[in-house]
Amino acid sequence: PSDQLLQFDCGGQQWVWEVCFPTGTYETNNGNDMKLLEEILQAIEDENIAAPAPIEQRWSASSSSLMSPAHGEPGGLHSWVGIIMYLPSDDANQRTEITTEFKRRYCELLRKIGSKVSAASHWAKLEVPQDVMQLKNLQEFYRSRYPADKFKAQRKENDPKDILGNRTIDVVLGRP
Repeated sequence: PSDQLLQFDCGGQQWVWEVCFPTGTYETNNGNDMKLLEEILQAIEDENIAAPAPIEQRWSASSSSLMSPAHGEPGGLHSWVGIIMYLPSDDANQRTEITTEFKRRYCELLRKIGSKVSAASHWAKLEVPQDVMQLKNLQEFYRSRYPADKFKAQRKENDPKDILGNRTIDVVLGRP
């Protein structure tokens, strides 16, 4: 079992959203990593959000992959921040309340604060917003951040039957 091998128990079922943003270089950190966390913590207190610990934070080098949230020049440093809400109960109503709180208040808080540093979602944790304006903003952000046309052309050439496609990528970046 992974919790024995990794010596880590994630605490059961949970909602997680993780974003990535540039924070300078190894030599010169611009401080965005700590500023973002301080702002999140203050907003959690100000807005009385029942946010469990931990707020995860890690760092990685820039990636040469054009579609990576950590894409950047060699020597660049990126911070990854993940927020969590646990689903401790089997009660459907309570789970719905927690899900609503996470998706509406907590994610919106991270989205708002993260926009100041161009935070982009981890691809595996990207969700399509139900709100039309939020969806439009998300599409504009992702299409400006990533080479969507180049990506779609590669998909069309290398996956003509769209076997590897999915609804989220199609909605956010457009179909090939």
